[in-house]
Amino acid sequence: MKLHHLRLRGIGPFRDEVSIDFAALGASGMFLLEGPTGSGKSTVLDAVVYALYGSVAGEGTSGERIRSQFAEPTTPSVIDLVFETTHGVYRVLRQPEYHRPKKRGEGTIKENAKALLWRLGTPDLIDEVLADTAGQGAGLTPIASRLDEVGREIGAAVGLTRAQFTQTVLLPQNEFARFLRASTGDRQAVLQRVFGTEIYEDIEKQLEQMRREAAQQVDAATAGLDQALARFSEASCLEEDDARTELEGHARAHRFEELTAQADQIGEGTSRAAQEAAGRAQSARAQEGQARSAAEAATIGLQRIDRRRTLDQLAAALTAQEEAATTARTRLDHDRIAQPIAGAIARRDQARTHLQAREQERDAALSRHRQDHPELADLAAGPGALEALAAAVEEATTRAGELSALVHLEKDLPGRQKDLQQRSTALEKARIELADLDTKIQARPQVRAALVTARDAARAAGEGLGDAQTAADQATARLEQARTAARLAEQVAAARAAAEKAQSAANRAGEEEAQLRRRRNAGLAAELAMTLAEGDPCPVCGATAHPDLAEAGADHVGAEQVEAAEEARRQAEQAASTAREALTLATSRHEQAREQSGGLEVDAAQAAQQQAAEALRAVRDQQAEAARRDKELEKHDEGTRTLGARREKQAVAIEGEASALTTLATAVEEDEARVVQARGEAGSVQERRAAHTARARAGRELREALVAVDQAAARAQELAAEVELGPFENEQAVRAAVLPEGDRRELEALLTRRATDQSRLADGMREEGVAEADPSDEARTAATTLVETTREAVVSAQAATATADQESGRCTATAQATTGARSRLDAAIAQVRAVGEKAGAVVRVADLATGRSSDGDRIQLSTYVLMRRFEEVIDAANVRLAQFSESTLELVRDTGKRGARKTGLDLLVIDHRTDEARRPETLSGGETFFVSLALALGLAELVTAEAGGVQMDTLFIDEGFGSLDPEALDRVIAEINRLAEHGRTIGVVSHVGEMKNRIAEQIHVRRSARGPSTLSVSA
Repeated sequence: MKLHHLRLRGIGPFRDEVSIDFAALGASGMFLLEGPTGSGKSTVLDAVVYALYGSVAGEGTSGERIRSQFAEPTTPSVIDLVFETTHGVYRVLRQPEYHRPKKRGEGTIKENAKALLWRLGTPDLIDEVLADTAGQGAGLTPIASRLDEVGREIGAAVGLTRAQFTQTVLLPQNEFARFLRASTGDRQAVLQRVFGTEIYEDIEKQLEQMRREAAQQVDAATAGLDQALARFSEASCLEEDDARTELEGHARAHRFEELTAQADQIGEGTSRAAQEAAGRAQSARAQEGQARSAAEAATIGLQRIDRRRTLDQLAAALTAQEEAATTARTRLDHDRIAQPIAGAIARRDQARTHLQAREQERDAALSRHRQDHPELADLAAGPGALEALAAAVEEATTRAGELSALVHLEKDLPGRQKDLQQRSTALEKARIELADLDTKIQARPQVRAALVTARDAARAAGEGLGDAQTAADQATARLEQARTAARLAEQVAAARAAAEKAQSAANRAGEEEAQLRRRRNAGLAAELAMTLAEGDPCPVCGATAHPDLAEAGADHVGAEQVEAAEEARRQAEQAASTAREALTLATSRHEQAREQSGGLEVDAAQAAQQQAAEALRAVRDQQAEAARRDKELEKHDEGTRTLGARREKQAVAIEGEASALTTLATAVEEDEARVVQARGEAGSVQERRAAHTARARAGRELREALVAVDQAAARAQELAAEVELGPFENEQAVRAAVLPEGDRRELEALLTRRATDQSRLADGMREEGVAEADPSDEARTAATTLVETTREAVVSAQAATATADQESGRCTATAQATTGARSRLDAAIAQVRAVGEKAGAVVRVADLATGRSSDGDRIQLSTYVLMRRFEEVIDAANVRLAQFSESTLELVRDTGKRGARKTGLDLLVIDHRTDEARRPETLSGGETFFVSLALALGLAELVTAEAGGVQMDTLFIDEGFGSLDPEALDRVIAEINRLAEHGRTIGVVSHVGEMKNRIAEQIHVRRSARGPSTLSVSA
């Protein structure tokens, strides 16, 4: 990869736009990036990494420092980079996240980070692209505009991760001096990150987990087999202890063929017993069926005799009801004819009553309205009353409607007059306020000047936030690690006590098991004697006579007790092993925390953290003060704009209000004249309209009363014509024929019951065998005796069937349960076989990968891979180191006894001047730089190869040259020149003055007196 051009604005200490043409700088193969400490040299490298990967270069460095503290709050920061890879020429533009003031109200709003990526059609377009700050020119092909898409595309084009890029293109300040002197754990973490070997540790953890799971599966499968065997013995109702013991012995010894053969015999026996019991139950059910048939026939005969006797009683009752039924039919026929005639008479009488009520209402209305409206009463009493009243109502309604609008106008006049007066007063007050606004606006420029002076002073006092933040973050990290180390020390002590306690428990369990085994061995003769009977051969001597059998003592121990002690011992040993592993893990974590805390105790680390926090807080307070002053200034300017807008708005409002008041006064005068004319002789327009409304209401009431009387009279005459008496002599006879509702329902119910009983009698006599049945008492007594005899036979047969079914069900259930248990037993056997084979393979592979195997050097897989990678790094580094040190220094991997065999990542430096091996801590400053740079370059070559042979045409080396004497500096510069001869461009980052005389092309970074840095290029 090759860098062509970089443009920055609002990044780190660079407030204004700066740009670097790397292509021009790389003409001689080397350039110098120089400037005082803290001026912003490393910011240039951070900007390159941020453009490519969206984060800065240094590990543990906050990405917030990429945004310039000097940038205007409303102006976005920009990084614009043009670079070239084997895939083509690219341009990437990024804007970091920042917070800008809200356009309305107080506070800020977050602007999210943005990124854009283009591909150039040809390298010849680079100059044209650089001039196109909008990024829309010809020859640019847009590739991605989302953060994740831009990251994927750049990763594919460059071929390196961010960690690999910072170890191959950027050799950061102090990073590899730290790597050289790092502890084994820190060096392991760096190599894991660079080469991505965490996967091998994940494999080890996965295999260890698989080992534990395999052991659990074996235990579970064995327990499953024991459970399946117990269920099989229980399901088959196996009562012989010898057979049960034999089955359990086959299972424990994994003699699965003998186990399945014996299980087959037991299953066949339960199946035969079930078949025989089923045959006996079937015979008993046939005999029960015959008894039931006889009992049912006897019961039917008795039921027919009872049915005939009941029907004979019903026929006698129907004969006795004949006369009452005839009378009921006659009365119901007369009621049916009289009901409609009686209804017509009732409707006629009701209409006559309604007519009388309407006539009374008409007379009351005439009397009520004659005093206030005598002319309307005369119209109602005269000819053509309805038409005359309608005309009068229409006239009154029209006059009331004409006055409605003027009523509202009259009501609103006082309010309008009062509003006119109030608005006139408010207009004079607004003119006074306008003059006051003019005075305030003239005084604001002087206040603004004072605010600008205070803000600039606070900005100057708040510089250096990035350095203070970095120091505070580092102090906080050390404090956290110191606290972690203190907490872990307690865990180490607790883990050590637990391990000692668990080991003591394991020792006691082992002694208990050994003691129980000795006691059981001493009582084995008595245990054998308990199984001997007279005539049985002795398993020891073979004799069949046993005159003096051994007897068990009071402290005799059985096999179950020994097995329980053995299991307790195994569990105690497992607990002790687990406790030792926990102690090892706790100790390792404690040592790592101590190293990362820098060896500080909590109090010292806390004091350092508080001091750094106070320094950071002081800078932030000044910056907060500057931000507050900025807000005050913005608020002041907004207030000035608001006052100006208010002044303009109020002047316009005053002019419009004056014109409106003139128009309003004229309209009020005109409306007053209209109200006076409409009022006439009445007290008000409302009073005059109410008189017309009352006259219209009275006319409507009189007309409605006359119409109601006419309608009632017509209805009464119509209903009187509908009355016809029919077969009855008079209206009294009609009323007498109508039955009360209760009598009618009672007579209808009588006839309904008689019809139902007649139907029941006919249907009953048609039933099979009823008409032929003998209803005599003698015949019924004989039938009852027969029913009782057959029922007793059925009960006896049911008892025999229940006994047979119970036996058959028990045998069938035993056979089915045995078959199901046998299937589960076969599955458990197959599971034990499968799990045993799989677990053996898993354990062997896990032992090999985790260093527990009895073969080889017992090195973990992840350690082995890192050792090989580390040796390759050392080999590549020694090629450079030979040039730097004139072959006096050589790196080797330490294989001694300082724990190096456990990790394989310790370093030694062979000093060929004395042929002695030296620790990296004993190297001088210049030697440390030699070795660190050689390691950096060696690692860069390997990482490039790991990334598929990616060619890096641009390389930066950040600091470290100040520790070299002139001769050593010559050798290093010569070696860097040799790197540049192969087409690379090497950027050296340094503030050492001697470097300016040795490198012609230079980038100069300087901090201005007001704070922001500037950048210039000389080539």
